[in-house]
Amino acid sequence: MTKEQVLNQFWNSFGLPAYDENTVPDEVEMPYITYSVSTDSLDEPVLLYASLWYEGMSWKGISNKSAEIAKYIVEQIPPAIPYDGGRLYITKGTPFVQRMSEPGNINIRRILINIQAEFMSSY
Repeated sequence: MTKEQVLNQFWNSFGLPAYDENTVPDEVEMPYITYSVSTDSLDEPVLLYASLWYEGMSWKGISNKSAEIAKYIVEQIPPAIPYDGGRLYITKGTPFVQRMSEPGNINIRRILINIQAEFMSSY
């Protein structure tokens, strides 16, 4: 598995479809996750983000999902996810969660999640 694939696996592990933010299908149903992709090597932390997308007037479902992701990141066992030639270590970024509005559609709820990733490999 490549570094890009391990990011995809991580974001798809939360029970929602997750897409690289540059390859979201035209017809996608909410809820879903979009995420950024950047990689580096050992001792070079990378700041990444993802967006949770929900539809409706309530923040409850989307807030519960962001809490689930936070809990996983803090309690993850094993502490790093393996990929070919290394392991991915993820910690919470700052701020970890931000509520966002979606101009033109008051029914869309979006939460931006910031993480810090370290790709523990020499390349």
